Amino acid sequence: FDVSNGKGYGVVIERLIKGGAFATGILILSTQLDLLFEYGRWILPGESDEVDVRLLSASVEVLNDIFFEAITLSSWRIYRAS
Repeated sequence: FDVSNGKGYGVVIERLIKGGAFATGILILSTQLDLLFEYGRWILPGESDEVDVRLLSASVEVLNDIFFEAITLSSWRIYRAS
């Protein structure tokens, strides 16, 4: 990415958002498949305390992954574009 001569970071930000949306979708899909394989069926909140705790921990893990990967990769991409 060449941001010299006043071209700006538009392309960099656009690709970050597109890539992040795709990666987030893959992460959510893989988490759903992990829960399907673990329980052998689709699960819903409120079925039992065990299911609720597992869903809560999976949600926290996904949100943490999304947040920290976004910060790390965004910082690196913007640094490399400079």
